[in-house]
Amino acid sequence: MRDIIRGENITTSYGERIMHDNVSWSIKEAEIYGFLGGSGSGKTTLMKTMIYLKEPNLGDIYFDGVNMWKSDIATQAKIKLESGTMFQFGALYSSMTILDNVGVMLVEYSKFSKRQIDEIAMFWIQKVGLKKEAASLYPSELSGGMKKRAALARALVLSPKVLFLDEPNSGLDPVSSRQMDSLVRDLRDSLGLTVVMVTHDADSIFDILDRFLIIENKKIAFEGTLSELEKADRNPLEELFKSRKK
Repeated sequence: MRDIIRGENITTSYGERIMHDNVSWSIKEAEIYGFLGGSGSGKTTLMKTMIYLKEPNLGDIYFDGVNMWKSDIATQAKIKLESGTMFQFGALYSSMTILDNVGVMLVEYSKFSKRQIDEIAMFWIQKVGLKKEAASLYPSELSGGMKKRAALARALVLSPKVLFLDEPNSGLDPVSSRQMDSLVRDLRDSLGLTVVMVTHDADSIFDILDRFLIIENKKIAFEGTLSELEKADRNPLEELFKSRKK
C-alpha cells in the first residue's frame, strides 16, 4: 500500500516547550493507524499538524504526495476538504439539530439544494448507526455515544479520503466503546477510508489498529504493527501486553 500521509523530521513546540523533536512517520492508504503515548505526550498535537491546526516548527508533511504546509492556499483548501475530523467532545453546534449539524459542511462547501443536503445528511446519520428520529434532536438531547456518532457523521459528509478521530472512545462505557470500534472498522472496509486515530483504549489498540506509533520523550519510540512490537528489543506497551494476557 502506498503512503497517503508522511511526516518527515517534524519538530513542534508551544513556546519554548518542545513537544516533538525531529520525528517522522508514514500512514498507508486504507489502514487504521493509531497515535499512542502517555498523557501529555503530544498525540493530539501531532494529529493537529495534519489537519492545519498546528504548523510544525520544522519539517514537512505530505498529504497524498503534496507538501501540505508549503502549498498554495487553493491546494490547502482542497486538502482540508479531503479530510474529515471527529473531535474528542464532538464539537457539535448546540443551537442546531443533528440533521443541520451533519449538513453544515454541505451548506458551506456544496451547491446542493436544502432538500438534497438534508437527504445526504440523513444518509450519513443512519450510516453511523443513529436512527432517523435522532436527526430532529439537539446535541443536549443526545447521550455521549450518540453525540460521538453525530460528530462522526458530520466528519464523513464530504466523503473524505482520510478520517481523523481524536479519542473516539473517550467517555464511553465498554460496550459502547466496542461498538464504536466495530463501526470504525466497518466504515474503513466499506468506504476504503484511511483512519487516523488518537487513542489510549487498550481494546482498540489490540483489536482494530493495523499500525501505530508510540510517542515517548518527544520522540517516536516505535512505529509498526503489534506483532512487530512483540518482537522488538524494547516494548513501551509491555505492561499493557501483560495485562491483556492475564
